Amino acid sequence: MAQGNPRTEVLSLFRSFLRASRCFESYNFREYVHRRARDAFKQHRNETNPDTIQALIRKAQNELDVVQRQALINSIYSHGKLVVE
Repeated sequence: MAQGNPRTEVLSLFRSFLRASRCFESYNFREYVHRRARDAFKQHRNETNPDTIQALIRKAQNELDVVQRQALINSIYSHGKLVVE
């Protein structure tokens, strides 16, 4: 990500997590990623230290990369819908 306004970077990352969660075929994975992203971003929303914010942004970007790879793998090995879907 570009070194811009941290608020816009964080909001962009959050939206990217939500988009990535929709890429999962499996209901359980989709809901887990959605819930985990919401909880993690909510937990750190009052952070004011710029160094800590940048470290959290880097960590979130790395985790987003992992989620996107897992979504791709999940789509390759998909199976039938669950009852809750």
